[in-house]
Amino acid sequence: MRGFAIAESTLESFDRQYRARCRIQRPDRYRLLDALPADSPRIALGGGVSYTGAGFGNGATSVRLDAFDRLLAFDAERGLLCVEAGARIGEVQRFLLARGWYLPVSPGHPRASIGGCIAADVHGKNPARDGTFRAQVESLQLHRPGEGIVSLVPGEPSGRFEATFAGFGLGGTVVAATLRCARPPAALVVRRVPVADLAQAARVLREAANAPLLYGWHDARPGRFGRGVVRIGLAADEEAHAAVDARVPGDLPARVRPLPVALWNRTGIAIADAWLGWRWCRAGQEPLDLADALFPLNRARFYFAAYGPRGMAEAQWLVPHPRFEAFATGLAELVARTTPRIALVASKLFAGVADGFSFDGKGVALALQLPEPSAPKQRAFLDALAELAVAHDGRPNLIKDSTLDASGVRRAIGSFEHTRARLAAHNAGGLYTSELARRLAL
Repeated sequence: MRGFAIAESTLESFDRQYRARCRIQRPDRYRLLDALPADSPRIALGGGVSYTGAGFGNGATSVRLDAFDRLLAFDAERGLLCVEAGARIGEVQRFLLARGWYLPVSPGHPRASIGGCIAADVHGKNPARDGTFRAQVESLQLHRPGEGIVSLVPGEPSGRFEATFAGFGLGGTVVAATLRCARPPAALVVRRVPVADLAQAARVLREAANAPLLYGWHDARPGRFGRGVVRIGLAADEEAHAAVDARVPGDLPARVRPLPVALWNRTGIAIADAWLGWRWCRAGQEPLDLADALFPLNRARFYFAAYGPRGMAEAQWLVPHPRFEAFATGLAELVARTTPRIALVASKLFAGVADGFSFDGKGVALALQLPEPSAPKQRAFLDALAELAVAHDGRPNLIKDSTLDASGVRRAIGSFEHTRARLAAHNAGGLYTSELARRLAL
């Protein structure tokens, strides 16, 4: 049977910084989750779009959950959806939008699996308003060899429900979840607010905290660093578009084939930033399709391909409000002094609680994407950025940044050892492992 067969394949992280030849199991029955030897290292592999090696590596067999993609039950009155962990978020949103519901917290790639969204505790288009993915999970089902499938709800004594979010699959394999849905806005209008620097962007973000969509784009060039625009998506008083569900794609490739030569050199970045500055950085407003708001990566295929074969790195840091302005000033000085190549700078607002390994808290998050992170000058900047962020109480996004190591994460997350021990208590013998777990000593 297919679930017993073990294939081999080369897997690669979305940022192209890690690849490995891996054993892959594809179970198509729940009982086949126990087909591997009880002591065989393993890790669940969902949509395969993690920036880091969270679903493969370190000698683990990757258990692909593609066959577990059913929508099991839907309560159209209360907006409750029970769905298997292998279902793609794009397909789930398509189903819900056709019935007048949606998931406010949704990652940017429609191929991300529901189990992956839980394991990473992803955030969406305005985490200050909607929280992270755990905010919309009513219950979940988890499998471990020898235990079978157990149902978990918030607050149960073992703490396994809470440990599963941002547990990166190390506490067991999520097989299903019940999700709380919300009513979508009938239509969106995006208001553009130009900003002169990151400090002003933070103020604008805080003033628009309740918008359904909220983020900033910023010029990455030295001398112009931080200039940009905050895009505020507001619900419009219009009737819903009849075909919105049909435009939510679920078949976007897991990753785009890179161009043979990287285009994000200094000239390419300068041209792109100048064009985006002209296109976006002026006051005004425009309609935005909800599908485009939910899945911005659909329009970014060329952008990611242009990183070329050496890939990219994303550094994402959440800095508390009282420290953000000083951090932003220090970052602008660091960019001016070291002149790295930065292809993208984006900002978001958070208003949650910094718990465990989740990327959450109260503050402003900056995401920086850099080409060729292994180049000495680029790596030196990323290391200096991490030092600057830690000095201002910054919190890293572990699921996005493949340049982090265990010692740096211990310094950045004060509760690292406690959280690691809590997660290890649900992972006896280190049965679940991955490249991410190895690199961060989880």
